[in-house]
Amino acid sequence: MVRRWRVIWTDGRKIPNIDDYLPRYNGYSTGHWEGDTLVIDVTGLNDRTWFDRAGNYHSDKMHVVERYTRVAANQLNYEATIEDPEVFTRPWKISMPLYRRLEKDAQLMEYKCVEFVEELMYGHLSKPTK
Repeated sequence: MVRRWRVIWTDGRKIPNIDDYLPRYNGYSTGHWEGDTLVIDVTGLNDRTWFDRAGNYHSDKMHVVERYTRVAANQLNYEATIEDPEVFTRPWKISMPLYRRLEKDAQLMEYKCVEFVEELMYGHLSKPTK
């Protein structure tokens, strides 16, 4: 979305010391395999994104551990553990299946993102910039 991507380092490197780097929208991600599960450790996120359009926020101290597990030929299970000591009292998890569309005529449709629409609609809910 919004021409964003992230690099997930899988060469065994450690997550950098965040005090030495500027936080990023997508943070810093390192991945490794635990059996059939790809585990991705994400930190170094900035505090300028929301979890949803309701404005649920996080700080730059957020740490996410994602797990992608293939459970069938066309299905993954996605799980994320989110911790942010400045926003949440304890870590919490989200889990959901991710399916591949199998219909004979299934198509990927173009997604048109209206630039800055979230700022236009929800900007008044943003915390002031530093």
